[in-house]
Formats: sequence, structure tokens, C-alpha cells
Amino acid sequence: MISRKFIERVHIAFDELNYHEDSELDYGKFMESAIYALAHCKELSDAKLAVKMINFCNRKWRKIEKLFSSKSDVFKSYEWEGNSIIEIMPDEDAGGVFYITNGIYRKIKDIMIASSNFDNEPVMFDVEKGRFCIFTDGNYYIKYAMASSYKMKLYDQDKNLVCTIVLSDSQEIFLENNATPYHMVIYDDLVGVYSRDYIDSLSEEDEIDPSKILADIEWDILDKNSDYGVARLTIYEPDLDVEMLLMFATSTFLLYQRYNSRQAMFVGMFTIFNQNRIINERLG
Repeated sequence: MISRKFIERVHIAFDELNYHEDSELDYGKFMESAIYALAHCKELSDAKLAVKMINFCNRKWRKIEKLFSSKSDVFKSYEWEGNSIIEIMPDEDAGGVFYITNGIYRKIKDIMIASSNFDNEPVMFDVEKGRFCIFTDGNYYIKYAMASSYKMKLYDQDKNLVCTIVLSDSQEIFLENNATPYHMVIYDDLVGVYSRDYIDSLSEEDEIDPSKILADIEWDILDKNSDYGVARLTIYEPDLDVEMLLMFATSTFLLYQRYNSRQAMFVGMFTIFNQNRIINERLG
């Protein structure tokens, strides 16, 4: 059944994603508009909403097709208002901003990058044999550490370990065994990326100069206990290793997803153990 509530929800999603079409439904054009909107989201919170709307439309696309074939008159009765929920940046402000998410499609490992730096074309991660890489001929790949759910390993294409990316118990990200030129500084709402040489030059009494920041990473999950997340990488200086920084940003929600899955598994195991204990006690 196609309810008016569903029609309204689709219309709002199309409007917020700047896909103003009410006659000739075209999935390719919808995704083109949606990825452009995501790449131009002003804040991480805007990107979370955009990803949720894109995911909703992807999951319900067949139903949307039926809507257009049977209820198009109702759909056309709504006016296009433009963005009211998602704030979009102009082109001149979107440069240097990259959104990475696994929330567009159903599979957790389907990771996409949206950025005006990539001409607003979606870039999908290549995942093979546990390795995540952005480009098949890229310089790096990441993979989960075998011995820990809270660590990912960053390797170069010669299989040399470049660093270990760690999710702490307080869900903070930092680097171990760091052979990269970067150092992460944890703030309340983001991770700042600085030159490692600059950080190493400071004494214990010196404060970090915020103007020296090279890039920052923000990330969040889409919903409570969700396996899907989105990260925002913002680059402030030229000539940085963008591929490496994207690997850092991607690791944030991948590590949390693995952490979340393990926690759910342990809760399930404890519940079964507790139920068995209660049954045994009652049986004497």
C-alpha cells in the first residue's frame, strides 16, 4: 500500500537531495543529484540526514517506481521547496571536504566517498580478502587486526605496516607504531591531524597551535547501535597524502562497527549463559 505518509516522505527526500522530478523517474539521475548533495553538506549532521534519505530511497526504489506509475498525481500536488532540513555548501566551500559512509547501500562493506574533489562522482572502496582500498592501484590498504577488535592496520602496497589505527575504550581514535608523517590530536568533537614533525618539536610545556592543523576528522554512527556510519574529512592544507587521510577517516566507523558487533555478540552470549544458569538452578 502506498500511503500519503510514504508519498510525503519520498517527496521530502527528493527535495532535500535536490532531485526535483515528478514525471520521469530515473535512478541514475537521482543518485547523481544525491551524491552531489552529500558532497556539499555543510556539517556532519547534514551528511547523516542525507545518507539516511539516500538509503531510504534505495531500499524503497521499487515502491517509489509504483508510486510514480499509480500515484503521480498525488506526488505532483506537493510543491518543491528546496532545502529546509539539510544545509548545502556552495562549490567554493566544498573543496577539501570528503564524506565517507557505508550507509548508502545495505551491505556494511559497501563504502562510498563523496566529494567535489572527485568531481562529485561516487568513489567506492574495493574490498577483497579483508583488505579495504580506495583505488585498485592505490598506495595503501587497511585491514582489521587479527588479534584485536579495536585496531586496524594500515599497509602500503608492498605490505609494509605504516601504522596501527586504534579505537580506545572511550571511542577515541589514535595511532600506534606510527611511521606516517601525521599525528592525531583528540578534541571533544573531532580528531585533529597535525604534522608529526611539528608535534615532536614541542616540549611538554608547549601548547599545540590550532593554526598548525592540517586536517580534521569527524565521525558518527547513523543511529544508536547502528553498524552504519559516516565520517567527514576536511583538509586545510595542500600537498597532503589524501589517500592516507581517507584511510584514517574510514577506520573510525569501521572500528566502531566491529566494536559494536562484538559487544552485541558478548551480550548475546551472556544472555544465553544466564538463561542456562537459571534453568539449571530451577532443575536443581
